[in-house]
Amino acid sequence: MMSGCVKQPRTSKPSMPPVQTLTEQANNALSQAASSIAPQQQLYQLTAAELFVKAGNTGKALTVLESISPDPLSPEQFAKYTLMYAELALTNDHFFLARQLLSDRRIEQYWQQLSLPQQQQWYQLRGELFSLLGEHKYSIDAYVALSELSPTSQVRQEAHDKLWFALNHITHEELEELAITEQDQTILGWFTLANITRQNQGDIRQQLSLINEWRRTHPGHPASLTPPTSLLSAQQAFSDLPQQVALLLPLQGTLAQAGAAIRNGFLAAWYDVRAHHGETPVIRFYDTTTSDNISGLYQQAVTDGAQLVIGPLQKEKVRQLLNLPELPVPTIALNYVEPPLSSAPKNFFQFGLSATDEAKQIADRAWIEGQRTALSITPNSDWGDRTLSAFRDRWHEKGGTLIESPPYGTSQSDFAPLLKPVLHLDHSNARKKRLQQLLGKPLAHTPRRRQDIDMVFMAAYPDHARQIKPTLDFLFASDLKIYGTSHLYAGTQDTGRNRDLEGIRFSAMPWTLPGATEEKLQPATELPALYRHIFALGVDTYHLHQWLTLMIHQPDTRLFGSTGTLQLNPQGAIERAQPWAVFHAGKVQSAQQLTAD
Repeated sequence: MMSGCVKQPRTSKPSMPPVQTLTEQANNALSQAASSIAPQQQLYQLTAAELFVKAGNTGKALTVLESISPDPLSPEQFAKYTLMYAELALTNDHFFLARQLLSDRRIEQYWQQLSLPQQQQWYQLRGELFSLLGEHKYSIDAYVALSELSPTSQVRQEAHDKLWFALNHITHEELEELAITEQDQTILGWFTLANITRQNQGDIRQQLSLINEWRRTHPGHPASLTPPTSLLSAQQAFSDLPQQVALLLPLQGTLAQAGAAIRNGFLAAWYDVRAHHGETPVIRFYDTTTSDNISGLYQQAVTDGAQLVIGPLQKEKVRQLLNLPELPVPTIALNYVEPPLSSAPKNFFQFGLSATDEAKQIADRAWIEGQRTALSITPNSDWGDRTLSAFRDRWHEKGGTLIESPPYGTSQSDFAPLLKPVLHLDHSNARKKRLQQLLGKPLAHTPRRRQDIDMVFMAAYPDHARQIKPTLDFLFASDLKIYGTSHLYAGTQDTGRNRDLEGIRFSAMPWTLPGATEEKLQPATELPALYRHIFALGVDTYHLHQWLTLMIHQPDTRLFGSTGTLQLNPQGAIERAQPWAVFHAGKVQSAQQLTAD
């Protein structure tokens, strides 16, 4: 009985080891790698990198992958290493590292031995990267292969949409050259279809007819079986075409020449469609200089039967439109309100020659090319302020550093006093003086500029740019890459004077580049440079009247225009992406096209 009352010792449960976090598991794998030899060492490192990725520490994962010597890895393990490393490099903006990895001969040699998901990932990454870097033929090849490997219609649709995006960034001239040498019939079919969509941009009816004819003659082609989404939506644009269009433009006063340039560009495209027996809308013009308030003129245009209104051009009159209770028909203002709208009212859209689009595009390209610290040289004007602000915001958003030189005046002729301080040449000369005083004797000395600048963002018209570039060369900054806006060139080659712009890359208006647009819709050579660009704006405005509905319902739709590739953003503004050009030996040449999407 006594023994029965004694408490029996409890049986203790075995203690469970604490659960390790992903980071702890990764560090353990690294410890095991440190005490191992190949190929086990590399496998532990791969495991650690994968765990760091799952833990969200991509920086540590990149460091581990960088330390791996991949030679001992099997083909399957090497593919895993390459794809993980390339995806992280691409995500972290190490574009040229990703290119090196995805172009490795070893994975190209063994890619057929990879698993289906690995093959799909390889082609997906190659498609995205080469499109980004402007190597569109490689991108198209990758997306065609990805489409063939896609197990579902949804995945094929996504591949075709991305393939179409890459095709839409190839210039007309390059597309024709690729089509001449292409042997693969599937890819050749894509090239032919892309060429068709660039014909008859002003007449969507004829374009749809050509697309349907192409599909009848290519019934088994992937683009016939699974067309890009924007082509599927084109029929809706056709059914909603406006029959009457009103243009609200200043035809007198200080803006009369700008209004006339838009009108003439619009009519040039209108007459071109009629010359090819296409259907055109009724056009009515209204002079916005006849009234201080735009609302009465706008209401008159709608009462007269306008199903689409284009204009006004003046910023204050665009603001007046926004004060109306409603806009009963789609309205494309030819300027942008400030500050930008977070959301646009129904039926309100904005389109113009905004330099801010170009500034953002320059920031995107420079970042892709590896630049990280920029020097800005911009004018002391509203245009200069807006351009610099747009570049600054996009550059800082990416993580870049911006050094701003003081804005130059419109009458500036000597840029050395402006640029010497910001390049720290005064510091270099001051160091020389201090050393001479310390040593008590003269010293041979070559001034050195600051070394933390990668590039120059320049907003300038040609006359100022022809002074800025030689000044930078004189101030020991000839090695800096210079990026400029389309204001540098208005389509007239001036070989002698343009030698001072050697090497400058700029976002060009397509109409200024040979073979980029229809040459019959070119502005008169006697027009001043600014108004030649505005004439091109008028051409694009005509084309937009047919494509706006499609852009609304299918935001990925892109229209090849004279001022750029046009796309509607969620705020109702039509953005322009422009091709790249470079000055070489006094002439303007097309440069490699890079995209940031």
